[in-house]
Amino acid sequence: MRRVIHKIFWVWQLEKEQAWINEMASHGYSLEHAGRLTFEFEETEADLYTYKTLFLKGWADSEENRKYMKFLEEMGIKVVCYINYPGTTWVYTRALKKDYPDGIDLFSDIDSKVLGMKTMGGYMIFVMAFTLFAALLNLWCAVGRGFFSLINFVCSISMFVLFTLATIATVRIFVNIGKLKKERKIHE
Repeated sequence: MRRVIHKIFWVWQLEKEQAWINEMASHGYSLEHAGRLTFEFEETEADLYTYKTLFLKGWADSEENRKYMKFLEEMGIKVVCYINYPGTTWVYTRALKKDYPDGIDLFSDIDSKVLGMKTMGGYMIFVMAFTLFAALLNLWCAVGRGFFSLINFVCSISMFVLFTLATIATVRIFVNIGKLKKERKIHE
């Protein structure tokens, strides 16, 4: 039986998303496809699979990434699906838990994580600009033309709330980028 779940994970929540997918697997749901907001699971035996998510530099169909994914398949690690973002690919992998009882030990290099987060940060900056523009435009329509429009005022407040949430998300992304860069310097 197929189960579709709509859930949001922010880019800085890669580990949280991975833990949730593994928890679903422990309850007998194997990930079959993931989109930006949608996860599709198939009912299977509980604890059959273990999952790992990671970032790869470049597009999934680049020669280097195709070779890496083929290498994973040879190790018994299936690439379930991936999501391309400009400059990076978010990959979902799984393996039989009996073959990898301690989890899949793959490394998502720091530069790939930084690139993925920068991509998401760029999207969030666009969302911030759009919502701020929409908020100001609706505020102007609500009070700036000599009469009060309740619907524009409510839209303006809603856009300011979305702008605030987008700003918080963007700040968290760039704070995490800073942490990753510090981590990279430690390992150099």
